[in-house]
This record gives sequence, C-alpha cells and structure tokens, in this order.
Amino acid sequence: MLKDQDGHQADSPGLRTGGYWYQDTPHAPSSVEVLNLLRRYRESERKMRSRTRDSMRMGETDLLALRHVLRAQAAGELLRQRDLARELDISAASVSVLVDRLIRDEYVRRVPFPSDRRSVAIEPTIAGDHEVRETLSEMHRRMLAAVEALTEAERAAAAKFLNGLIASVD
Repeated sequence: MLKDQDGHQADSPGLRTGGYWYQDTPHAPSSVEVLNLLRRYRESERKMRSRTRDSMRMGETDLLALRHVLRAQAAGELLRQRDLARELDISAASVSVLVDRLIRDEYVRRVPFPSDRRSVAIEPTIAGDHEVRETLSEMHRRMLAAVEALTEAERAAAAKFLNGLIASVD
C-alpha cells in the first residue's frame, strides 16, 4: 500500500514521484474521498480539542461549558446554571460542580440575573475570555482564511453538504 506525505493511503494509478502523490489528471473527489476527508478533519479537530484542554487544564465538559457561556455573552445573553445543564445534557448537581470548578479556575463568575433576583447567571471573566481567545484565535484565523479562500459557489456547496450531513445524523 502506498502512502502520501501525511501517511494516508494513496491511490496507485498515475502517481508522480518526488514525495507527494497526485493523480495525473485532476478530478473531483469521489463521495468516499469526501467522507474520508471529513473523517480526517474530525480527527484533527479531536486532537486540537485535546491540546486545548491540556493547555487550559480543563476537561471536555468544562471546555464545552465555557464555549456555551462565551457564545451566550457574544449574543448579549446570560446563561443560568439550568440553561447550561440543558445545553450539556447533565444534571443540576453536575452543572453546579462544573460551574464551581470554572469559578475556582477563574474562567467564569456568578452574577445576579437581572430579571429574577432569585436566579444567578454565569458569565465569563475577562481573564477566562482572554485565555480562550489567546489559545484559539490563531486556529480560528486559519480556519476563517480557508473558508474565505472559497468562491461563493464553493461556500454554498460546502454549506449544502454540511447541512445534508447534519440532517442525516439528527
């Protein structure tokens, strides 16, 4: 079995020499090739998330919770613990422990919920927001550049493809 420069299986017909394996004639990737690329992307993303968790000393659920809190803040909304529990599909007791941990590590804080004095909201701290941005901003910049390199028609096709996949697994 021949492998390309990344160690992935390469098709043998029409291979060129020089360390990189290309087909002699350009062709649109097959359906299987596209799904394999998606699998490779998902594996790369999994590894990136692991590196992010390691660098921020967080578990997967903690990182997801912080992402939800930051997304809510960006939308001008406040999350309550029960909202976060629903988003993460975890119990009220589990989300309370999770929020306590995020507070201990200074990623979030509890604040009064403006329209309900009995409730508290969770918001990111400036330091927590800064650390997430610093950790992920370069990767997000590269991802955005990859998308911006596409034509409008290519973006439409990519969106159609991804929406189709989402619908196929929902």
